[in-house]
Amino acid sequence: MWYRWLLILVIAVGWLAGIGLAQGGMLSNSVVIVHGELSLAPADRGFSLALARHAFRWYREAGIDAVMGGDSRLDDLLPGSRVALLVQVANPSPGQLATLRRYVNGGGRLIVCYSSSPGLADLMGVELGGYVRSNGSGRWAEMRFEATRPAGVPASVRQNSPNLFLVKPVAGASQVLAWWYDRAGVRTTEPAWLRGRNGFWMTHVLLGDGDVAAKAQLLLALAASCDPSLWGGAADRKLAVARQTGPVHGVAGMLKQAKRLEDPQRQAVALAAVKNADQREKVAVAARRDGQPFQAWLQAEALCRQMELAYGSLQVPRNGEIRAVWDQSGQGLYPGDWNRTCQILKDHGISDLYLCVGGAGFSHYRSQLLPPSRLFLEQGDQLAACLAAAKPRGLRVHAWLFCFCTEQCSEERVMFFRNRGWLLTGEDGRERRWLDPAVPEVRNMLVQAAREVATRYRVDGLHLDFVRYPDFAGSLGPTIRRRFEEATTRKCGEWPAEVKSGPRREEFARWRSDRVAELVADVRNMLRREGPDKVLSAAVYGKYPSCLAAVGQDWEAWVRAGLVDYLLPMNYTEDPAMFAELVGNQSRARWLRQHVLPGIGVTAAESRLRPSQVIDQIRTVRAADCPGFALFDLDTYLEQDVLPVLKAGVTAK
Repeated sequence: MWYRWLLILVIAVGWLAGIGLAQGGMLSNSVVIVHGELSLAPADRGFSLALARHAFRWYREAGIDAVMGGDSRLDDLLPGSRVALLVQVANPSPGQLATLRRYVNGGGRLIVCYSSSPGLADLMGVELGGYVRSNGSGRWAEMRFEATRPAGVPASVRQNSPNLFLVKPVAGASQVLAWWYDRAGVRTTEPAWLRGRNGFWMTHVLLGDGDVAAKAQLLLALAASCDPSLWGGAADRKLAVARQTGPVHGVAGMLKQAKRLEDPQRQAVALAAVKNADQREKVAVAARRDGQPFQAWLQAEALCRQMELAYGSLQVPRNGEIRAVWDQSGQGLYPGDWNRTCQILKDHGISDLYLCVGGAGFSHYRSQLLPPSRLFLEQGDQLAACLAAAKPRGLRVHAWLFCFCTEQCSEERVMFFRNRGWLLTGEDGRERRWLDPAVPEVRNMLVQAAREVATRYRVDGLHLDFVRYPDFAGSLGPTIRRRFEEATTRKCGEWPAEVKSGPRREEFARWRSDRVAELVADVRNMLRREGPDKVLSAAVYGKYPSCLAAVGQDWEAWVRAGLVDYLLPMNYTEDPAMFAELVGNQSRARWLRQHVLPGIGVTAAESRLRPSQVIDQIRTVRAADCPGFALFDLDTYLEQDVLPVLKAGVTAK
């Protein structure tokens, strides 16, 4: 009996150790993602963290549970791992370099993205070449890999990079693995990736601007070239994910559902997808059994796609609903070719496009009020080009305007706002990069920009975004106090205590929300005079009524007052229960739900959904009897992975 207890003890200790390592960030054979922290200027750390989160998600989708942390935790993160992805670890200290050197001397390998460190370059066997910026959009639009690339690395990955920190190969120590190509498909003189003595080096970073499936495969393949055991675990996870597509369990369950379809044509498509999936699964299982983990992963990846298509084929369309897509880039899927983008959307059953055209500090259209964006200067009037392609195809276009945020503003534009006292201030008196909704001149500027678009372009509607405060606690500066006291003709004895948690909190929250509502009302009144046929919509926070106090959005009051035609709550979550709860609240009464188009975060910062998850959220929207839905955001993942699955059933003609 003693040996049984010993075996149980060994298993338990191993299990508990595994939990401890997972919580502490030291997983055996794991991939570690390190984002710039101490090695990076404070202003750049948030961007580096956002990029690291993209990589974390891509590894998960490829089949790996990575560990993530800042470079201040190198000594905790690296032990136990085989591969470390360094995301914008720009200038590591001598101590950090010593830690990294010990790591590679112990067998660890690095994937370095966008660093300017001579010491790190020496460790990797590459030569620094300096910072360069693109002289035009589309110069670095694609990475094409050499034939000598590691197994599993895609032949190409699409990405628009605006700048690089160049490195050159060193004879005998490194070589070019991939080159940058421009939008026309011409190879540039700049390397995109190098293979060094201790891993790989990218001259930029992997951005969340699309082609995410290829980026996920790239990161997995680079890591697996350093640690081949990663392929097996990734294959197993991919197989498990494929077998849990939607509420249908496995290929057998999908087959039963397909046989129940009454439409012969749709049944044939579904059965073909299920048959293909069955073959893929058998090949994947056989490859895994025969010790071919890479081939098993490839087949499991293909199985996922076939199961998604099969699930999509089981769905039915709903006539007359609004099927919208946000385009945050403002330039479509194929810059310079709006006809192609609009045709793709039309072919896949999309009815409405929310096109980002401008904001307080930029314009992608020919504006006399707002500064031209770089996109406008390089590629011309994007709104005019989009409308010319969309109108003949019956695709409705809504001009999407950023309101109070100063995103994409130049420093000169921020100075313009600062000199006029238009910026919010925080409790510490420091300015926020956000326009104060309580300033009448700010609201008037935005109304005039909306008028310009509505009267000069044949848009079907205006779409307001960032029509809110950024938060509550962070916008309680002296300028806000002065405006609140002047508006209410009453001084605050203790600021900001009285409005944060004191007797005037509710009054202050209502005052803020009324300032935001004034802009919405002013735009609506302008449209009633000069564009009565145009639809007015707004992107809003999904949680109501908490958003009233948090960001000043009382969007139910907007509906009651007839200020908006449609609300697009940004219900960006991967949790189906949370999504259902949000939609349930937003559609609890007919007077409300007929104005609600729930937003689905296909590729949002907060969520990334498989096609089957998108379908399930659309089914939730339909069950709530909302007039339609909106998908965020128009990129290559939506084009290549999601829209074809939706077209198989949900958006079929």
